[in-house]
Amino acid sequence: MKQVYKQYDQAFLLEPTKLGRIVDTIHQRLADHADTTTHDAFEVFLTGNRSEELTSLEEVLALDNSRRQRITRLLISCTAATSSAPRPEHEVQVDFAVPKPSGSRPGSTTRVVAIGVRSDASGWASRTLSEVEEQIERTWLSRGRPLVILCLLFFAGLILLISQFVSLRAGARPEYMWLTDHDIERVQVLLLPNHTLTDEEMREVVTMQLRNVAGPQGPARQQSDQVQRPFLLALPLVVILGCIVMLFVTSYPSAVFLWGDEIQRYNNALQRRKVLWGVVIGITVIGLSSKFLFEWISVWFQRHP
Repeated sequence: MKQVYKQYDQAFLLEPTKLGRIVDTIHQRLADHADTTTHDAFEVFLTGNRSEELTSLEEVLALDNSRRQRITRLLISCTAATSSAPRPEHEVQVDFAVPKPSGSRPGSTTRVVAIGVRSDASGWASRTLSEVEEQIERTWLSRGRPLVILCLLFFAGLILLISQFVSLRAGARPEYMWLTDHDIERVQVLLLPNHTLTDEEMREVVTMQLRNVAGPQGPARQQSDQVQRPFLLALPLVVILGCIVMLFVTSYPSAVFLWGDEIQRYNNALQRRKVLWGVVIGITVIGLSSKFLFEWISVWFQRHP
């Protein structure tokens, strides 16, 4: 007896129409064997370590699929056997969200989709696997690219957030001895090679320093700005990182059994995804634009005092 088996590590969305097509495809292939009787079995796994064994697709779709009894796994078993056979001669199993040991961490598991076909006719088993696989591929959810983008945004935002407080610590000390760029140019002229500052020139330098200290842009004001600016920039970064975490946790499910109460939950997840992505993109665009504008204005005022 030949047995073929295949696993798929893919996120999926299984709704009644696609589930019906999968079962119909299996029935069509089992009908290739004459003088056999077909039998269906559906094992539904629910939250709370509960499971139900059903015999028809209508009973599966009639489940409430509520929050307290949410479907987490569905095992479909279809068999065909002659009346004199002690056991089914042909069997097709499709297991949605079957747990599989994960190699990333010891003791952890991941959810996969598995197809198993068992039959005495080896050619039939391969053809059946191919046709059922074609129907199952139509349930795949494309979420790889957005999750990669979210990972990149999260680490970029985290690095930028850390850098704000590193720059705060580095910028907490007075620089240039309270002298502006224009003052430093004047000091460079005074400090010509082999020239010692006279008392009058020393008084001029001290006067420039005191003028800068007492002025509206003195060191105290600069230090206050250096302390406040990182915190003002950190706030939108924290919001972005929070939205990214929520997108990861709530908006990209790996297994969706779309009937019963799950329909409303999934629609809410799609709406939440749209809102959170809007917040992330909006804050990013506005934050970058305002930062570049602020830096340009600061440079312009420094060059045109």
